Amino acid sequence: MKQYIFTFSTHHQQPVVWEEAIIADGMMDACVKAKKLCRQYEQEKQIPIRIQYKGVRYYNEDIA
Repeated sequence: MKQYIFTFSTHHQQPVVWEEAIIADGMMDACVKAKKLCRQYEQEKQIPIRIQYKGVRYYNEDIA
């Protein structure tokens, strides 16, 4: 599995930018999860939020 990095940002009075690493099997799975997170954040904060794909991070799984 890979970690897909997305940047979330608000463009309100005080702009806020943060990154989320989403663990997914593929790009489509990561996009669906990112949109779901965006909807949750929009409901909590009551302001529009933008999503931007930043990249992918590979990591090794420890079997032991």
